[in-house]
Amino acid sequence: MIKKILKLAGALLLALCAVMIVKALLLKSRQIEVPPLCIPEISDSAILRLAGAIQIPTVSFEDTTQIDPLQFIALHDYLEVNFPNVFSQLKQEKYNRFGLLFEWTGSNPKLNPIVLMAHQDVVPVVAGEWGKDPFSAENDGTFLWGRGTLDDKGALIAILESVEMLLSEGFRPERTIFLAFGNDEEIGGKGARAIAAALSAKGVEAEYVLDEGMVITRGMVPMINKPVALIGTSEKGYLSVELSCDFEGGHSSTPKPETAISILSEAVSQVTKHLPETHFTDPVNNFIRYIGPEIPWPARIVFANQWILGGLIKKIYSQTPAGDALIRTTTAPTILQAGVKDNILPTSARAIINLRLLPGDSSKKIITHLNNAINDKRVRIKAIGFLHEPAPVSPIHSAGFKIIQKSIRQTYPETVIAPTLMLATSDSYYYSGISKNIYKFAPYQLEPEDLARIHGNNERIKIDDYKQMIGFYYRLIRNSTNK
Repeated sequence: MIKKILKLAGALLLALCAVMIVKALLLKSRQIEVPPLCIPEISDSAILRLAGAIQIPTVSFEDTTQIDPLQFIALHDYLEVNFPNVFSQLKQEKYNRFGLLFEWTGSNPKLNPIVLMAHQDVVPVVAGEWGKDPFSAENDGTFLWGRGTLDDKGALIAILESVEMLLSEGFRPERTIFLAFGNDEEIGGKGARAIAAALSAKGVEAEYVLDEGMVITRGMVPMINKPVALIGTSEKGYLSVELSCDFEGGHSSTPKPETAISILSEAVSQVTKHLPETHFTDPVNNFIRYIGPEIPWPARIVFANQWILGGLIKKIYSQTPAGDALIRTTTAPTILQAGVKDNILPTSARAIINLRLLPGDSSKKIITHLNNAINDKRVRIKAIGFLHEPAPVSPIHSAGFKIIQKSIRQTYPETVIAPTLMLATSDSYYYSGISKNIYKFAPYQLEPEDLARIHGNNERIKIDDYKQMIGFYYRLIRNSTNK
C-alpha cells in the first residue's frame, strides 16, 4: 500500500513539474516591437539651460517660513526668457502662487487631452557634505552636478525643451496638452492639488497623466542584464501615527517596574515584530508577468508559476528592504521622545511610526492592526499630519500606457519595460479626479549608486542621458497626438 502511495505521489510530482515547465515555455514576451527612431539633434545649449535652472535654489523646507519666494520668481523669469515659444504660444496660469499650468490647445477638441507633470522645487542640502557646490551646476564633460538634476528639474526642463523644439518646427498637436508644474511637491503638493482641482473644474478628462516616479534602471532588476524601464501604475499610501503613553513619574533612584518609556518601548517592539501581512498587488503581479518572460532559465519557472510558488516569490522579495516594500505595508519607527532630565522618570512618552500603505491596506485597517499588535490600552494611537490612502491602480491596457511604452522602446530600443508599484508619493496622486490612467515614469537612467543621490548628496545627471530624455518627451508628444 505504501509503495502504491509513493508511486502515485511521484507520478503527481512529475506531472506537476511538467505543468510548471510547460507554463514557463508558454510565457511570451510582453515587450512591443517597434523600430527605433533617431531623436532630434540636441545641442549643448540645452545643457546650459538645465544648468541655469539648477543654479536657482527653489528649495522647499518643512518650515515654510524658510522658503524664499524670490527664487521661484527668478525661476519663472528664467524659464520665460529661455523658452520664449512656450510662454508666447501656450496659455499660462498660476496656482498656489507659483504652480505653473500651460495649455497647448489641440486641433481636435473631441480628443481627450494629456497631462505632462514635473515639479519645480527641490529638497534642502546639508552644507559641507557635497563634493561640489550643489547649486553651481558644474559640468565636468560627462555629468551635470547639482540639486534637482534628478529630482525633478531634469524632467521639467526636458519637457519644456521638447515643447519648445516642436513649436519651433510649427508642430500643432491634435490633442490638447497640459504641462503641469507644481511648486511644492516635496512638502505635500498644495500646488499640484490646486492645479488638479482647476482642471477638474474645467471638465478635463485626460487620456493619461504622466508624472515622475519610476525610472530606467541599470543593473537593479536581478537576472536582467538589459536596462529595465519601470512604469508606476499606482503608489503606496502614506500614514504617520503617534503612539503615546502617560504614566506615573517620580525620581529615578526609586523606579517602578514599568515606566512610560518601557511601556512605549514595548509597544514599538510589538509593532515591529507583528508586521502587516504580505500580499501581491495588481502592479506587482503585472511586474512579474512582464519580467517573467525575460528571466533566464531555470528561474523563469518560478515566475511563470506564481499560482503555486507565490510563497517562494514572496520569500525572494522579502530578502531586501526594497523588495519587501513591494509586498508589504512597511512600518518604520522614526521619532522617540520622552524625558527632560536624567534623574526624573518621565510622565509621558511619544513615538512616531511612518507606514507606507500597499493598495488594499487602508489607513483604518492598518491602525486596527497596530492596536491589535500592541494590545495595551495604556498606549494611545492616532494618525497625525500628512495622510494619503494608496492611489488607485491604473490599467496597463489603456492607450496612454501603450503610448508611453512605444515611446520608451523607440528612444531606448534595448530596454525592457514593466509596470510596477511606486513606493514613494508624487504630485500625480491628486489627479485621480481627471483620469483613471495615471503613470509615474521619467526617463532618468540610473545605476544602483545613483539612487542614494536622489534627496542625498552629489546629485548629478549624465549629459548624454539628459539629451535622450528630451528626445523621449519629443517622441511621446508626437505619439500622443493621434487618436
